[in-house]
Amino acid sequence: MRGADVASLLRSVVGEAAGSAAVRVRVDGGRLEEVLCEIDLDGARYTLSRVRAAPPAGGLSPREREIAALVAQGLPTKAIAAALCISGWTVCTHLRRIYARWGVGSRAAMVAKLLERGLL
Repeated sequence: MRGADVASLLRSVVGEAAGSAAVRVRVDGGRLEEVLCEIDLDGARYTLSRVRAAPPAGGLSPREREIAALVAQGLPTKAIAAALCISGWTVCTHLRRIYARWGVGSRAAMVAKLLERGLL
C-alpha cells in the first residue's frame, strides 16, 4: 500500500472516530513518516471510570449496599429509585447482580444473606 493510500485510509478512520482521538499524518516521498495519536482526555477518563475495581468486603459495591439497605427497610423499587435519584431499571440491575453473586432469588433471601454476613 502506498503512503498516500495509507494517509487517505487514516484520514477516513479519523473522520469516523472524531471526538475520541486525533491523528496527524504526514506523508513524505510516498512514505508514511509519522502517525501521532493524542488520546482524548475525556474519553480516557470515561474509560478508566468504567474499569471495575474488586468488590469491597461483603462483595457489594457502595451503591449495591445502599440499595440493599433500602430493600431491607421494605422500600419498593420506585421508592428506592426516587431516594437515590436513579431509574427503577438501574435498581433492578443492581438487585439482579446481587442475586446472581450471592445465589439468591428474592429480596427476602438477599436480606437474610445481608444479616448473615453482618452487613445490616
